[in-house]
Amino acid sequence: MADAATETEMPDATHSDWLENVLMAEDGPPPAPVLFVGTQKAEQLALVRVIGDRLRQARELCNLSQSVAAKRLGYSNSSKLSKVEGATDTNSVPLWLILRAAKVYEVSIDFLFGLTDEWETDVPRGTQEWLLNVWQKLRERDMAALDHLHREVMAVSQHTAALVAGVREAAEGLSTYRARNPGFDETPASATLAGRLERLQADAGDADTALKRFHRNPRHDTTKIFSEGE
Repeated sequence: MADAATETEMPDATHSDWLENVLMAEDGPPPAPVLFVGTQKAEQLALVRVIGDRLRQARELCNLSQSVAAKRLGYSNSSKLSKVEGATDTNSVPLWLILRAAKVYEVSIDFLFGLTDEWETDVPRGTQEWLLNVWQKLRERDMAALDHLHREVMAVSQHTAALVAGVREAAEGLSTYRARNPGFDETPASATLAGRLERLQADAGDADTALKRFHRNPRHDTTKIFSEGE
C-alpha cells in the first residue's frame, strides 16, 4: 500500500517547471513593460512638432532663409515648408522631406526626429557635447580676459584724465603767480620751471588726444565688446 504522505508530498521547491506553473496559475503571466504612454494621435502631434522645430533648427544652422531652403528641398515656394516648421499641418510630414532635409542640411535623421541633439552625421555620440563644453570654457576664459582688459583701460583713462587736469591746474597756478609777481621771470631758474611746465602741458595734451583717439576706435571699445559677449 502506498504511503498517503508520499502521494500528497509537495515536489521539491527547486523544481523550476513546477514553480513556474504554480506562479502562472495563481497570478497569471507578468505584465509587459509599458513603453508608450498616450494615444497614437497625441504621439503623432508631438512628433510633428518636434520634426518641425528640428527642421527649423537645421535650416538656421545652415544660415538659409526659408525661401531658399524651400527651393533646395523641392518646394515651389516657402508656404508649405513654413507650415511644416510651424507644425500647423499636424496630419503628416512627408517622408521624402525628411530624407531631403537630412541631405540638404547635412544633419542626421535621428536629429530631425528628436532622438539626439547631435546634428552632425558620422560623429561619435557625445562628441558635440564635449565640443560645446570646451567652447563654453574657452568663452568664459575670453570673457574674463575682456573684463580684466576693460577694467585696466578704464583705470588708465581715469588716471590720464586726472594727470591732464593736474597739469592744467599747475599751469594756471603758475600763470596767476607770474601775473601777481612781475619780477618772477627775473628770479633764478624761473625760465627752467616755466619751460618744463610747458613741455609737461604738451605731453599731457598728447596723452589726452591719444586716449580719446583710442576710445573712438570701435576696435578698442572694450565696453561694447564686453556687453556683446554677455
